[in-house]
Amino acid sequence: MKTEIAQIERTELIKITQTDSISELWNVLVFEKGGCLGGEQYVNETEFKREEKPLVFSETEWKKFSDNDKGKLTEFLITKLSDTTKTKIHTCPFFGATNGEMAVYSLQHIHKKNWFDFSEFKEYKDKEYKSATEQPQIWLQNILKNETDRKKLAELFKNELKE
Repeated sequence: MKTEIAQIERTELIKITQTDSISELWNVLVFEKGGCLGGEQYVNETEFKREEKPLVFSETEWKKFSDNDKGKLTEFLITKLSDTTKTKIHTCPFFGATNGEMAVYSLQHIHKKNWFDFSEFKEYKDKEYKSATEQPQIWLQNILKNETDRKKLAELFKNELKE
């Protein structure tokens, strides 16, 4: 059984390694491979390090994705913000992430800044979780559904490139 799993993992890695474009790699990671965010969708401002855990942003494939040009990644990910397609990635203990959400979570890791750390969205930073439908994932989904807020968030991440 272990041999079969190792063989599958090697096949996946070869497939991902042979994927050249940012777009192709993104589709493999969020729609084919999937995984669990396990709270790693948010970055800690005081400490940013990758620990070896079986969570999405700790995997080598995501490292390869993040090694692309920061400007190109940012532009690509911003094009995904309005996409509500469900991915194969889930945000423990809540729901499967949308493509737009995954774009934001990826932008957070690339720029080492959470969406709620921008002053325009600071009201969400210390907002209390009230239920499974009143928590950061849903707040972000609602922001992404609102064209004005979505464009504002896109512009804020673009501005991070200038710093």
